[in-house]
Amino acid sequence: MLTAKQEKPASLDAVFGSLKNVLSRHAPPFKVKTGSIRGKQDFHLMVPQPVAIPGAYGGKPTDLALASIIHQKGYVGFYFTPVYAHPPLGKKLSPALMKCLKGKSCFCLKKLDDGMLQDIEEALQVGTEFFRDRGWL
Repeated sequence: MLTAKQEKPASLDAVFGSLKNVLSRHAPPFKVKTGSIRGKQDFHLMVPQPVAIPGAYGGKPTDLALASIIHQKGYVGFYFTPVYAHPPLGKKLSPALMKCLKGKSCFCLKKLDDGMLQDIEEALQVGTEFFRDRGWL
């Protein structure tokens, strides 16, 4: 018989897999990067070319992620750069998704339903539009 601790990672694996499927649909125009965090599953949607962000990184072009997911110990982190770069974008995201926001750009997800998957898909569309408006995509 499995204990609760043994079942938990399996459900988080399912959350990670579902989020990976949603993010994968946005490549292209974004490129995918994985394996950059030692000892953890990760998946990143990156802009195709490094971008120069005014007032950041000394004006030097840098790689920029639209969104990332990282399988953490007790949750799957959905890191959404547009809401970090421009906090008022949070008003365009669903209240259910915003309830999961911990910190500036990390949404802590322990379970998913169809509504939350749709909210994340809509967030990715808002973020893609935000990046296009700035010429980053």
